[in-house]
Amino acid sequence: MKLLVPSTGTPISFLDILVGVTSLLNRPMAAFGATLKAYTNKKHCYFTNSGTTAFYLILKALKKLSDRTEVVLPAYTAPSLILPIRKAGLKPVLCDISLKTFNMDIPLLGNCINENTLCIVPVHMFGAPTDMEAVMEIARRRAVFVVEDAASSLGTLINNSPTGILGDVGFYSFNRGKNLSTLSGGCIVTDNAGLAEKIRAECALLPKLKLVSRVKASVKLVALSLAVRPLFYTLFYNLISKLKYTALHMDFESFAYTNFQAGVGRSLFNHAGKIFGKRYDHGMFLFDKLNGLKGINLPELIPHATTVFNQFPVLFNDEGVKEKVFERIISTGIESTKLYPNPIHRVYDLGYDTNREDPLPNATYFSKRLLLIPTHPMLNVAGLSCMVNIIKEGLGSC
Repeated sequence: MKLLVPSTGTPISFLDILVGVTSLLNRPMAAFGATLKAYTNKKHCYFTNSGTTAFYLILKALKKLSDRTEVVLPAYTAPSLILPIRKAGLKPVLCDISLKTFNMDIPLLGNCINENTLCIVPVHMFGAPTDMEAVMEIARRRAVFVVEDAASSLGTLINNSPTGILGDVGFYSFNRGKNLSTLSGGCIVTDNAGLAEKIRAECALLPKLKLVSRVKASVKLVALSLAVRPLFYTLFYNLISKLKYTALHMDFESFAYTNFQAGVGRSLFNHAGKIFGKRYDHGMFLFDKLNGLKGINLPELIPHATTVFNQFPVLFNDEGVKEKVFERIISTGIESTKLYPNPIHRVYDLGYDTNREDPLPNATYFSKRLLLIPTHPMLNVAGLSCMVNIIKEGLGSC
């Protein structure tokens, strides 16, 4: 039997689950909050049911501090980021991405900012960090907030500082596809006392799940701890595949994070260094083996950064070669992914004219040629080497 390897996975052990259960009587939310405050060295930490909700509450809080209405974010990122912006009554403004860094194109950022800009949202795509020093310099000069999206980059460091702490406020995600997962969940961190007070007030309004829903979430988390393991993933693939996201999100629900998830999260963080270390090692292995090959481009990593890849991005010059490589990798049982097939301005109607010359050409080019290689701890070097060889063979047959 050929074992299938999922594209994402956090190694949640029986002990983590047990800690989640036993911590229910010991204020697990406060304990997990203390853990993250220590990790980020931030004074304020708040939990939500998702990174999307975390972003939404941040925007609602910022609206109470400013009457500006525009939010600048990369043209290629999770389309779901548009939903909280619109739900908060704000307007998204897209900045094209760099085909070198795969993140927001910093030299273009200034052109996206005006007197109505509320905040910039740098996104550390795939775990690869954005140049936050450059972003913050522009933000200070133009007097706008910076909301740092570290949803996919938990564990990544810039000058030994975690992503998520370098802007005015940052947020993480504990969704099942992230670097560290409790099935779902989000977290907000900041040192800004005024902003923190408004975020705290918003979090206090989040409805708590009813007991039946909390039990269901706990059962799903236990199931996830098994589902990400190749043996269980293979045996129950037909069932698991039905639970994957296949449609564009049109809305999102906001509610409180559960105590059980917080307990599991705190336990996971006790060995987060090993989890992040595996992701880093796998990412660097792929970088070393693929860097310099003709026909592909890898992200240009900023200096003095430790990149914990959520998935490893490979940009192909030829879309057809990418598709052939993708199919070949999938046939081995390892789940490579293509992520978002279109940039944001081709997903939602944001007022951009896409019938003429593309207003955000890099994002469109990127979306058609991107292939993501899994880097999670459940994968091994043999699997990584297999994918490297397939990519080399695909490029050699061009």
